[in-house]
Amino acid sequence: MGIIRNDYMNKVSVIGHFGFGLNLLNGQTIKTKIITNELEGIFGKTEVKRYDTHGGLAFVLRMPFVIFKMLFGSKNIVIMPGDKGLFMTMPFLMLYNLIFRRKIFYVVIGGWLPNFVRKWPHLISMLKHIEGIFVETQVLKSQLESLGLENTFIMPNCKRIDISFSSVARHTIGNIPLCMFSRVMKEKGIEDAIEAVKEANGIIGKDIFSLDIYGQVWKGQEDWFLSVMENQPDYIQYKGCVEYDSSVKTLENYFALLFPTYYRGECFAGTIIDAFAAGLPIIASDWHDNPNLIDEGRTGKIFPTRDIESLVGILMDIHRNPTNLDSMRKNCIEEAKLYQPDKVVQILTSRMSI
Repeated sequence: MGIIRNDYMNKVSVIGHFGFGLNLLNGQTIKTKIITNELEGIFGKTEVKRYDTHGGLAFVLRMPFVIFKMLFGSKNIVIMPGDKGLFMTMPFLMLYNLIFRRKIFYVVIGGWLPNFVRKWPHLISMLKHIEGIFVETQVLKSQLESLGLENTFIMPNCKRIDISFSSVARHTIGNIPLCMFSRVMKEKGIEDAIEAVKEANGIIGKDIFSLDIYGQVWKGQEDWFLSVMENQPDYIQYKGCVEYDSSVKTLENYFALLFPTYYRGECFAGTIIDAFAAGLPIIASDWHDNPNLIDEGRTGKIFPTRDIESLVGILMDIHRNPTNLDSMRKNCIEEAKLYQPDKVVQILTSRMSI
């Protein structure tokens, strides 16, 4: 039993990277906010407390006190740290919870956890003692179960966004607009996408394809991206960041989304949900779980990772038969409905003490 009477406690505390006061658009921050907003919608804002891990050394110094406060005042604890955060917070969570006996739920963002706990096996014994580990895909669940973490559940990525379907063709004769919509970093395949579009246009002999790149340039890669975009043709453009609630409205103007990622921490990228909600087929690398999330020939096309020529081949097929992708749009819309937060978060809340 806990040492505090339930009627004096709030229902949930969430600790994760909120970036209070900052406009951060990375997947870690976005998903942390999505899950917390949904919990507030279910239980009420006064019943859900937010604790921000942003702040570097300043947070590290106050972390033991933050964790004590969370466990002292909440029935359920939801943690959403990255690798460094997990390494630092788990020992304090386990130590303090010997006293408080709260339910601790770990919502994992990305696909890095199995490799990380193999490197730090002491974390496995700690994670075995929490209520649940919630990962985005079946592949991750299987990998963690093979390490002895049987308390693992699948909780897909989700976004509360409008779902839009336009029956208007997304292309005209001589114009097939493509886009990328993710954090802007080398490992997301930016250069591969640009090269493929340029090669396809070169083969055709006209600038049929255009590519607009959206997203926050990743810290430390600004110079790389400036050099990539220098002297690019007019049909390759960087369009900056898009607000969270404007993603569908932006994407519905395009014919398809390119996702040639080879990012090590990739899992269930939010851009997949954005594209599906806009009725936008996805042309993606076969990296990590992409082939399980994008149904070949139904909601998109899959090509071998880093194989630019295969990507060019897909673009050439699109040029010859653009209606093949148009027929996928309704399938994408139906897929998007599966990832609405009210459905997904029930997987978490059904195991809470309320």
